Amino acid sequence: MNAGNVSPDSVERKAHTLTQQTLDAIRPAIGAAAHTGADRGRWEACTTETPGQHRFQYTYTVDVAVSESASAAVMTAARAHFTTMGYLLDPSDGSGRRAGATLPKSTWTVRLGVKDSATTVIETGSDCVFTTHDPHTGAD
Repeated sequence: MNAGNVSPDSVERKAHTLTQQTLDAIRPAIGAAAHTGADRGRWEACTTETPGQHRFQYTYTVDVAVSESASAAVMTAARAHFTTMGYLLDPSDGSGRRAGATLPKSTWTVRLGVKDSATTVIETGSDCVFTTHDPHTGAD
């Protein structure tokens, strides 16, 4: 099997960094909110596998304690951050409950959404990458 040129550790680090940057950007809107749940990272094999290659997708999710009433301000802060960073914004759904963007010249995404009346989720994803080896997917 041919190895890719991206280590799973570097993919995880990038996801964590993008998530932390987003948390820092929305901090004025959320105050000192703490994570309400454990950070979760998940590897999945790509559905369109390339024979002889390691291709996986990584998703990193963080739950943040944010009241539903503050969600519009959080999404506005996230969109402002994404714009400043030069990300391509997802179309607005007009609800004030979601925000997202794709990094320029990349398939990396960062998305936020209201989970319930007290929680907003930040999800960062890599899309499919050629990895140097098979990461632990939980299915193995």
